[in-house]
Amino acid sequence: MAADQRTVSAQRRMAANRSWAMTPNRSERTAAARAASPTSLEYWEARIRAEGVVRSQDIKKAAVNARRAHMQAIRAKGVARRAAEKQAREAERQARFQRSA
Repeated sequence: MAADQRTVSAQRRMAANRSWAMTPNRSERTAAARAASPTSLEYWEARIRAEGVVRSQDIKKAAVNARRAHMQAIRAKGVARRAAEKQAREAERQARFQRSA
């Protein structure tokens, strides 16, 4: 089964590379995905418009703040994850030390 999966994976990579080789305008091809990404202002403008709470003249500013808040939340999750990993490594080190003593 693993050989079949490797073959299928290789075929898919080749197909993707052929597809990109035949793409005349890469930016145009990926524009919809970029606009739908939480990293784009268009994404946040659409979400804020859909909520219907913010005045139309303030939507762009609200979108900037919403994107900033989203990025700050991602950074905070990363900091917390790294701290938890560090704590787990330290606990494992302490456990090994106690077992060897």
